[in-house]
Amino acid sequence: MGENSFKKRKKEKTATKKGAVSRFIQSLLDGTMLTRDKVAALLPFFFFLAGLALFFISNTYYAEKQAREVEALRKEIVELRTRHTLTKSELMYLSNQSEIARRLQSRGFVESTVPPRQISDQRTNASILRRLLN
Repeated sequence: MGENSFKKRKKEKTATKKGAVSRFIQSLLDGTMLTRDKVAALLPFFFFLAGLALFFISNTYYAEKQAREVEALRKEIVELRTRHTLTKSELMYLSNQSEIARRLQSRGFVESTVPPRQISDQRTNASILRRLLN
């Protein structure tokens, strides 16, 4: 028979196998990811994605700013509509005949108690043919 020999033991794994996410993060942080050829070919696409992200962020801020302006204008419209209604009702009150007479009484004007009469010219009431002949 042959000589006795010891079996070579398999190395026991002291550390657990790293997951794909942790390997990706480690390669990103230590810079080995940037040395790969595939990454260099994809740089324009990454720049495009970064630009697109900046565009979407700025578009969101712009839309929120516009929404705040629209809301402020709506509040201003409600306020102006209220002021218009109040001013219109005040004008209607001040244009009443009794209110005008009361305000002018302090200046010496007195409301007439005699109803107005219509003065008419007899010549204007005549027919057109008669006016032309005279």
